[in-house]
Amino acid sequence: MKAETNMLLMSPAREGNSRATGVHQLDIETGKVVTEWKFEKDGTNITMQDIANGSKGAQLDPSESTFLGLDDNTLCRWDLRDQRGIVQNIAIEMESPVLQWTQGHQFSKGTNFRCFATTGDGSIVVGSLNGKIRLYSDCSMRVAKTAFPGLGSPITHVDVTFDGKWVLGTTDTFLILISTVFKDKDGREMTGFRGRRGHRIAAPRLLKLTPLDSHMAGTNNKFRGGQFSWVTDNGKRERHLVATFGNFSVIWNFQQVKDSNHECYKNQEGLKSCYCYRIVPRDESIVDSRFMHEKFAVSDSPEAPLVVATPMKVSSFSVSSRRH
Repeated sequence: MKAETNMLLMSPAREGNSRATGVHQLDIETGKVVTEWKFEKDGTNITMQDIANGSKGAQLDPSESTFLGLDDNTLCRWDLRDQRGIVQNIAIEMESPVLQWTQGHQFSKGTNFRCFATTGDGSIVVGSLNGKIRLYSDCSMRVAKTAFPGLGSPITHVDVTFDGKWVLGTTDTFLILISTVFKDKDGREMTGFRGRRGHRIAAPRLLKLTPLDSHMAGTNNKFRGGQFSWVTDNGKRERHLVATFGNFSVIWNFQQVKDSNHECYKNQEGLKSCYCYRIVPRDESIVDSRFMHEKFAVSDSPEAPLVVATPMKVSSFSVSSRRH
């Protein structure tokens, strides 16, 4: 955050627990933790299982002071500005300052949120344990504008395009690509973040491995971290999707998979699945695969390289030019 000079780090409350009672604010240039913040609402300590930027690309903004938090039944916005107006010095301060709850909602039960992501304008997509994907506008976290019912498989990761028109959900065995665009009763095009789609929901596209590739990757492996290439400007178009599966980075051409006339879909009934992808193998299990920001595109490629992290190595790969 803060023009990428700071980083927020979450630590679990105790070993084996994925939830955290607060965040550590790290100064990237010095490598030191400058502040430790705790989560609190109405005088009660609470936990969070995930945090995210307030909008896609907000980490590039030097003045941004808020971020989003997620727990099983909670979606909220936190503010790093201490209401006491005090900049904490860890060496002499005994009590961590409290993050300010500025917006959000604690649902009574049953939402089972697992992951979330934001669009360029701050709209929010949330994935759930029961497979449901909810779309919230940047104005309200209480009621989802649109809820996709899901296919029963837990959503472990979500991403969304900068313009909010496409959502990508990750499950253990497939990715689900959803168009959020529809036309209202007056014929105006809008997204499910802004209006209620109801029966106008388009059928999602499923992205899967072929049985042979799935077998080669190993029966115990799962899809993880499905993401679009990283675009943070209006009018720019994401070009690829990437997810990890064991030792594989699996890359889809975004233009191809969203095209309803794509070859894969022609002879399929019901939900359409796409098996047209490219695999980038590594010698060991991949921790994560992500595209660099578009400004890092190399001269002979229209897109920034893909960064692949394994337990002992980080390498980059140019999708278009085949350069490593």
